[in-house]
Amino acid sequence: METKDLAKRLKELRALRGLSQEYLAEESRVSLRTIQRIENNESQPTGETIKRIAHALDIPLTELTGVNAIAETNDLKATIIFLKKQLSKTNKKTEIKTFEAFISILEKLKQKDLAPEQKEAIESYIQYLELEKIPSFSNEIFKRKLIMFKKYLKNNLGFMPANFYTLWVSSFAISFAIGFTVQSNIAITIKTGVILTAILLIGIAFLLDLRLKKQNRSLSF
Repeated sequence: METKDLAKRLKELRALRGLSQEYLAEESRVSLRTIQRIENNESQPTGETIKRIAHALDIPLTELTGVNAIAETNDLKATIIFLKKQLSKTNKKTEIKTFEAFISILEKLKQKDLAPEQKEAIESYIQYLELEKIPSFSNEIFKRKLIMFKKYLKNNLGFMPANFYTLWVSSFAISFAIGFTVQSNIAITIKTGVILTAILLIGIAFLLDLRLKKQNRSLSF
């Protein structure tokens, strides 16, 4: 590939991702001067350098070196990069926690074998959130957007927190069983029945969580 083509493609991809040359250099572990020389069409980078840059941009190597179309920015990959960039700009614990939680969910979704319609729905909602339009470090807005995103995954796409039913039923059933069995005026047979019922409910909840996992709808929020 000619260096002028690589220079143009790198500039376009970096701009679409909203990354500075400094940030790309840091993420790719390539010197800032090398990034500048590539974009100014002043040098032909090695294969290892191109590979590192492609990895930092979170794109296939061929997208940087070949003739493939440039990916849109409002997808899972681009959003993860955008949030990582926001994370790199702050040292406030509340902001760090919000960005890390958002990134964690998106990375787990990215790792899943999502159906095309699921991926399209998720990326459409990400576009709807318009994260890139949030004023820098408006932590409360990012937190609200994160809550909205979690609700969308749960209510619209059927994703549930990992072990949701088991944890919810266990907290209720165990508390109820303990409170019931400590009563001294209740027959032992009734107490046994309550304990067995609690165990049964927990077992059913576990099976529901197992079913969600098999359906690929279990997600750590």
